[in-house]
Amino acid sequence: MQVSQLKRGAISAALFAAALTAGAAHAGTVTLDVAGIASNAGFGDASNETRYIDIFSNVRITGISWSVSLATEGSSWLSEMGVDLNTGAGGSGVSLFPGLGEDSSGTATYSGSADLVGLGLDFLLGADGRLNFEFFEFTDDFNGTDGTWASGSLTVNYIPEPSSFGLAGLALLGVGAVARRRKS
Repeated sequence: MQVSQLKRGAISAALFAAALTAGAAHAGTVTLDVAGIASNAGFGDASNETRYIDIFSNVRITGISWSVSLATEGSSWLSEMGVDLNTGAGGSGVSLFPGLGEDSSGTATYSGSADLVGLGLDFLLGADGRLNFEFFEFTDDFNGTDGTWASGSLTVNYIPEPSSFGLAGLALLGVGAVARRRKS
């Protein structure tokens, strides 16, 4: 009886480890090419350009990195050009201003990264798994395009939620149970 319990414990531990490994395999990155995207008006304005990437449902957005060239029009400042990453419909998200502090017009290139977990800004995507990007101006200087994301990309890091690990574990337990029944 004790040997049987020991076997079950070992099998359970192996399945749990496999579930963690299976869940970690879904961790990754997605990249959005921003070349040619206009920066038009204040956040939420209908004239703003938006994009989206379908990742997976219920993943946590943990980081972002960027390598972009921005170009302003007229007297608009580079520091005003932003992108909001969000879950849609007023949901969770974070805004990025690559040229923050660059209170001048012109063209410039920026690169960097942010650990959203370390900053306390990580957020969870919904069941649809869609990550939305809204390109906007902090200050709308005039009607029309205030600036252009001339080239570059935004890369987003994500990981599955612990509940995803649990679901993977349950699935593996089911596979283990079926295999055990076939063996008997």
